Amino acid sequence: MAERQIERSFSEPNLRLTCDCGWDGHDDDIESWEVESERDRVVRVCPACNEPVPEWGTLRPIEGAARTARGALRGALTDSGHLPR
Repeated sequence: MAERQIERSFSEPNLRLTCDCGWDGHDDDIESWEVESERDRVVRVCPACNEPVPEWGTLRPIEGAARTARGALRGALTDSGHLPR
């Protein structure tokens, strides 16, 4: 079974991510974020098992993430009510 991890490469521009479920890819493959209001953070979600993976990095506080959010992150913050539509 794979273990959640993050690998940095000096030859590639992106981080390589691995999930417990066996998914392996790059940080730019992440299209889903979970907004955890009770923890004041936003967490990347594995595209294969749909589980949040804090080991891949979290953004906190939510207010700070909202200031620079774009793409899928902005969508997640908008859907959760942290950004206006």
